[in-house]
Amino acid sequence: MKLEELFAGLPVNPSDFVGCDPQTEVEGLCVDSRTVATTPGCAFLATAGETVDAHRFVPNAVRDGARVVIVQRGSIDAPGGPHVWMDDTATAHPQLAANAMGRPASSLQLAGVTGTNGKTTTAHLLGSILEHHGAGFSRLGTTGNWVVDREESATFTTPFPLELQGLLRRTVDRGGRHVVMEASSHALAQGRVEPLRFHAIGFTSFSQDHLDFHPTMEAYLAAKCRLASHYLAAGGVAVAAVDDQPAGITFLNQASEARARLRVSRGAEPDAEILASDIEYGPRHTRARVRTPEGTFGLQTPLIAPYNLDNALVALGMGWGLGVSYQEGIAALANARGAPGRLERIHVDAVTGPTVVVDYAHTPDAVVRALAAVRPLCNGRVHVLLGCGGDRDPTKRPLMGHAAASGADVFWATSDNPRTERPDAIVDAMLSGVPDGAAEVHRVVLREDAIARAVAQAADDDLVLIAGKGHEDYQVLGTEKIHFDDREHAQAALKRRSPSA
Repeated sequence: MKLEELFAGLPVNPSDFVGCDPQTEVEGLCVDSRTVATTPGCAFLATAGETVDAHRFVPNAVRDGARVVIVQRGSIDAPGGPHVWMDDTATAHPQLAANAMGRPASSLQLAGVTGTNGKTTTAHLLGSILEHHGAGFSRLGTTGNWVVDREESATFTTPFPLELQGLLRRTVDRGGRHVVMEASSHALAQGRVEPLRFHAIGFTSFSQDHLDFHPTMEAYLAAKCRLASHYLAAGGVAVAAVDDQPAGITFLNQASEARARLRVSRGAEPDAEILASDIEYGPRHTRARVRTPEGTFGLQTPLIAPYNLDNALVALGMGWGLGVSYQEGIAALANARGAPGRLERIHVDAVTGPTVVVDYAHTPDAVVRALAAVRPLCNGRVHVLLGCGGDRDPTKRPLMGHAAASGADVFWATSDNPRTERPDAIVDAMLSGVPDGAAEVHRVVLREDAIARAVAQAADDDLVLIAGKGHEDYQVLGTEKIHFDDREHAQAALKRRSPSA
């Protein structure tokens, strides 16, 4: 492509081009200097990130074959090769990425879902609705990227601009017409999803998280609300769960460009546009009557717990925003199982009890809600096994310990991803929040040992909730990522209960 195409819609002047001009051709865009050698003739974009300023790698990019480098005025001396000056390369990054990929979003309907908890499940449910509808779609998020007909690994919940635009490009090239995306607060605050505009947006829940990045809870909510205030396409649809969630109302109020703002309620808001009533929660399903703007329908879903009903109804409203009727959406939800590692039951044939469930709950609110969901399914004692991540918000740790010990009969305090912190110190910080006289508490720092002991010591009619990591198949120790899957360790522990083991 020519540089004039790459810079379309961006503030550049003829004097900004040095040793090149708008007609200069480049072979795409690179944002990682290590990829320049495999993409000779590219334009290399240098941005100042939170930890690394890529301007330091400009000489490497020139050496390895970049035809042009794009640099920020004042950040570097004139490079020894063709270059383009910009006032703010980081702000320009998303538009450059979109231009480099041929602006694929113009051929797509986009749906974005945000919330502290529930994003991944809601995205999977909306994907199931689109699949039932016969629509080619991609789903981008925490557990991986489904791109029309194949699964790709995901590094971030919401990809950075060039990767994101590449996923949209592959969606179009493979015949997809819809994209369902989890929109993290980090990505919204950083402008990663520019210049996208979403045709349907959803808000699932709001509680404390990510205060290592956002300075206050108000700033955290404001970041999430940018999906409604800034990224919603004119005439799009906004949906939010609002029971005991004033943040959901705030989100909807920010959606001034919406043609419809849909409140999802399980009864606390009786005039909600999507209202569930006559709700029955069972160990293997949830049933309800659902009133919608198109009529009232019976819903049955394999998902359990009130918050999963919220997620299902938010997905239902978002599906309507993408052109799927409520009746068809409810039919799709009958067989939709949500996301891996979200209240996922682990079992081994011929091994009796305890019931073992793996869940991604990694915030105080999510732990409370997960325990409330599994309590009715258990005839014996509820065990919860939980850790906290290192190098993350330390104020959350006592709250996590309090939530676990207050909601369970037995609390197994253990490690999660300690990263560069001492695992035992993180566990002790969690235990500082345990109230006197709460659950029976076991301090087992090694997570594999905690899982083995919890499953071994639980009675057949007990339930063990292994919380915090869900679908993740790794653990971060120091700066090393090792293979670790709660589901594998839970299965191994259950097998050891077999008389033949």
